[in-house]
Amino acid sequence: MRGVIVPLVTPFNEDYSIDFAALEEHIGFLQKAGVHGIFINATTGEFTSLTSEERRLLAEKGRELVSSVFYLVGTASTSTFEVIELTKHAQDIGTDYVVIAPPYYCPLSDEALFRHYSMIAEKTDIPMILYNIPACANPLSVSLIKRLAVEYSNIAGVKETIDSINHVRDVIIEVKSERKDFKVFTGLDQHFLNTLILGGDGGIMACANFAPEIHLALYKAFQEKRFEKVMMYAQKLAKLSRVYDIASSFGSAIKLAMSIRGLSIKPVLRPPYIMDGEKVKEEIERLLSRVLQ
Repeated sequence: MRGVIVPLVTPFNEDYSIDFAALEEHIGFLQKAGVHGIFINATTGEFTSLTSEERRLLAEKGRELVSSVFYLVGTASTSTFEVIELTKHAQDIGTDYVVIAPPYYCPLSDEALFRHYSMIAEKTDIPMILYNIPACANPLSVSLIKRLAVEYSNIAGVKETIDSINHVRDVIIEVKSERKDFKVFTGLDQHFLNTLILGGDGGIMACANFAPEIHLALYKAFQEKRFEKVMMYAQKLAKLSRVYDIASSFGSAIKLAMSIRGLSIKPVLRPPYIMDGEKVKEEIERLLSRVLQ
């Protein structure tokens, strides 16, 4: 697994119920575009606003719909035992990879985080992608990622949603020197090219929900060593990522951009998140019109 993986939004109706028709349409759109993987119950999918039952239901529905690309399911929780149960469920339905962010809310030491992930790795067989997102959860240090990768062969990679190319560099150098098969993905659109240049494997990036053609064009040009094209698309992604600075939340940014591009996802977020209004939508529309020409 490498290339462009999309952390999928969860579409909602106006009454906050899950819009399964929109989910099917959006997954079909992404598969037709040629993305390399689809990740359900992601941060972008507002997984913290879903019940455990809804997360299982979405995982099962996604498994039915994703047919031509890698299928990933998020199984993070503050409870180690709930993570194990969700991960076993994902394994049972035939998921290719699970993606597991660290516990959030309470600060934890590296030793506590190691125990958390080791218990999951020992109770399940499915390949696991660690998810380092220090803005929202306990951070994963380079030494901890390396220790987990060395001790557990089913810990297959890491998603780095961290605005530090030095950290990503160190993970690639330190961990891949011990595990050549260990995958390193960026979670930030603007760091896609940086990660590839350093020897990473791709990106799991939210803007690919509404502009997958830019990410895919960059990846293809990089593979073909057409570096003028690479630079052009990298600059487009750098500008496109400013959508997060305009909106009050990543969810609002992505769903407004999808709405502007004519995709079927309604601009609805589950509480406690709220959608931004027309002023923000107009600013995002101006950004998209400049970048996606």
